[in-house]
Amino acid sequence: MTLIYQINRSKRRRNLAIKVAKGKLEIQAPWHMPEATIRAFVNDKHAWIDKHLQRQRRQLDALAPRLWESGERLRWLGEPMTLKVATATRKSVERYGAELFVTKTARSQAVKEPRLTIISWYKRQAEAWLDDFFATWPEHHGLTPSTWSIGDFTSKWGHCTRKQALKFTWKLWIAPPWVVRNVVIHELCHLKEFNHSKAFWRLVEQLSPDYQAAEAWLRQHGVTVLNADYLDYCDENSD
Repeated sequence: MTLIYQINRSKRRRNLAIKVAKGKLEIQAPWHMPEATIRAFVNDKHAWIDKHLQRQRRQLDALAPRLWESGERLRWLGEPMTLKVATATRKSVERYGAELFVTKTARSQAVKEPRLTIISWYKRQAEAWLDDFFATWPEHHGLTPSTWSIGDFTSKWGHCTRKQALKFTWKLWIAPPWVVRNVVIHELCHLKEFNHSKAFWRLVEQLSPDYQAAEAWLRQHGVTVLNADYLDYCDENSD
């Protein structure tokens, strides 16, 4: 199989790096590195790259592209919800059991609605989840963020700032609850260890013993859960 890839050069980069995302291959390279050197590097990593590309493409092919229409499947904390869309005099969103009912107005832009209404719902629900989580988080752990909030990241689940503020993507709450909890604890541990050192991972393991399974889940499903064109994952070998 011939590998098709894009080269992204940077004057700050010193080494070659591979990025496999959304079923596509990018090579991050130093500014003046010869293309022959890059090509040799890709050929050397061909088997590894092909394995990951094929896995991601299988995941993408197994899901229908997101159209935000009635009948599509959404997820809240891993549980499937069927989307129901209607037109009304005002926008609204309510969850009833395994169904999410969303209304849009006749003037709503087809491209943006009901997507924006649903994303706003996810953000509110995620904020409430975090409020409940931190309300019961043991103080004796000594890990208390200054603030927490919800954003919309495309390539990461959350981050911690040096001002001890935590921020997470709303897409995280598509995942099962044990995975969500692990990500939150992961970022909390950065309040003490602002790195990914051995000391950091020891702290994560102490507070989230199943963190390795959660990290594996995130690596496996990030390609579709973080992808705005899908925002879902296949159930097989996932929970």
